[in-house]
Amino acid sequence: MKIFFATQNEGKLWEAGRILGPLGIEVVPVPVELSEPDAGTMEEVARIKLKQVMERGMTRVMVDDAGIYFAAYPQFPGVLTKRVFHRIGYRGVAKLLAGESREAWFEGTVAVCWDGQIRTFSGVTRGRIIESISEKIRPEPGFPFDPIFVPEGEHRALNEMPVEDRLRYSYRRKALEKMAEWMRMVSAKDSQ
Repeated sequence: MKIFFATQNEGKLWEAGRILGPLGIEVVPVPVELSEPDAGTMEEVARIKLKQVMERGMTRVMVDDAGIYFAAYPQFPGVLTKRVFHRIGYRGVAKLLAGESREAWFEGTVAVCWDGQIRTFSGVTRGRIIESISEKIRPEPGFPFDPIFVPEGEHRALNEMPVEDRLRYSYRRKALEKMAEWMRMVSAKDSQ
């Protein structure tokens, strides 16, 4: 099976290929620019982005949207994660969480159009933001919170882990595995 992934984020593309490849699904990049809604839930934003791609005539395609949430500020930054980080950076995150709960979670939603059917699949990874956010930390392209996010049950930030450990905690992996199972089910029904 082959699915197109509408994204300009090389990190997301690599991760999707690494997760779906062993499941027998080839991920083909479609580097299109999509407008990013600045309100709504992850699922709503993912559906809006999928609609943009489908209006260009693409089928058998997926998009995703992901963000981080802070327990101290319900629903924030969420769908605004990228914009908020670009504006405030690590220094702003440290100020925002000073004296507040460090609990946080990543949430990601994959929206897919497969053989005319549209579905969304979500994954969540819970954890916390590290206590001391150094000025020396440099964001990873496409994954700026990985250096400061520690998943539940871990003592290392995501960027300190080997790839396999990182993928084990990946919210995107959780969503993509659900999607792959659904795609196989739909394809099996269609072949009967």
